[in-house]
Amino acid sequence: MKVKPVRFDDSLPILVDVVRAQLGHVALLDGTVLRDAVGCLSFFAGHPLDQAAVDALSEALRSSLGAYARPDRVVAGSSDYGAMAVLSDASAFRVSVDGQMVRVVDRRLVGADWLRAPAATAPPPLRFVFASLKGGVGRTTALSVVAAHLASLGRRVLAIDLDLEAPGLGAMLLPGDTLPEFGMIDALVENGLSGLDAEFYADLVGPSELATRGGRIDVVPAFGRRSVKNPADVLGKIARAYGEDIRPDGTVSTFLDQVRAIVDHLADPERYDAILVDARAGLHETTASAVLGLGAEVLLFGLDEPQTFQGYAAMLSHLARVSPSAGELPEWATRVSMVQGKAPVDADARLDFARRCRELFADVGLGPSPALPHVDLEPLGFSDDVQWDDELPDEIVLPVEWMLPDPVAVLYDAAFQRFDPLNRRDLLSESVYRTTFGELLDRIVPGLDHAAASPSAEEP
Repeated sequence: MKVKPVRFDDSLPILVDVVRAQLGHVALLDGTVLRDAVGCLSFFAGHPLDQAAVDALSEALRSSLGAYARPDRVVAGSSDYGAMAVLSDASAFRVSVDGQMVRVVDRRLVGADWLRAPAATAPPPLRFVFASLKGGVGRTTALSVVAAHLASLGRRVLAIDLDLEAPGLGAMLLPGDTLPEFGMIDALVENGLSGLDAEFYADLVGPSELATRGGRIDVVPAFGRRSVKNPADVLGKIARAYGEDIRPDGTVSTFLDQVRAIVDHLADPERYDAILVDARAGLHETTASAVLGLGAEVLLFGLDEPQTFQGYAAMLSHLARVSPSAGELPEWATRVSMVQGKAPVDADARLDFARRCRELFADVGLGPSPALPHVDLEPLGFSDDVQWDDELPDEIVLPVEWMLPDPVAVLYDAAFQRFDPLNRRDLLSESVYRTTFGELLDRIVPGLDHAAASPSAEEP
């Protein structure tokens, strides 16, 4: 009979079962599982192991894991060479495997920024990240409308295009004569080589003529004038923009670190009231930098279709795994809003999307279950007293408070397909866009008003 091969999803549960059977629950809890860049596993015990124990567990793991057992060393005790570096690795996170909490160190060639815990809320100006799993959901159009609306209220806005491989914000908001010399792609290439000085930053930002009524819209495009003039160099820049930089002290600056440093430098509260970031679509490393690294309000755009919820389940369940909060709702989750793109005008037709969003957050452990257990109650006679069962949990008899933001709808409007505001200024009249984008604007503007009225906003 052919033995069924072990696959990635099987490997960690198998290791947990074998280690628990050989060393016990406590040893598994105190140890650390290392998954290498290929995906192979090894177990580092939190206490010394004698050679007999190492040999027995190694044989059992190699037999059970097959190709997913690390070929060089699959088991080590705490006193073995190199073990303490793994046991004390600050990047480790705990994950529940069949009810067993396990400490995991995950080595990755790419995607390591997704292992970072979400950054705390950044200081003013407020930051808003517009993210999605794919293009065509109205994300960049929505950002542009929000920028124009804020400018019409006299706000000062900086819009940043982080979608290096499918840029659109620069072309949408900047005419050719105000396109800056450099774009975000240049900043990410040059920061580890020649560095970014004041002159470079000045050549990274271009003013949009869409700002009205005393407001301002500045734009950091993905591609600047040099990339537009030298398109054959763009792919070479992209290949280097994602690379890690080595700091003078020898530490590593990941893509997330570099993006955060650039945005932090530009986010001057004396100059801007809001930072709007157009993130790359999908679950790429660049998406992690925007979603996790900027301390922003995150707007997750999607259509009411299965792939939206499948993709966001992967993202949100991973975030819940790497940033546990001891049963409480993590702070970063309160800054995440789902946005239904191209939503139907009929409010009743949008209810299913809202329900599925609630179920999504509940399923990944970021919200209360929307479905409460059924409780059978005996019918009461006219003179019967109501009997209270002290053993019933509170969530059965009391409503569960939903702490997460409700989904936002951006309505479908054919007028905003192929959006070109530089040539269709009439689309940026509030009487035109309010019906379509009103819910989104009402989610963003009050936060800016509150920030402007807070005491910290008035400090020099």
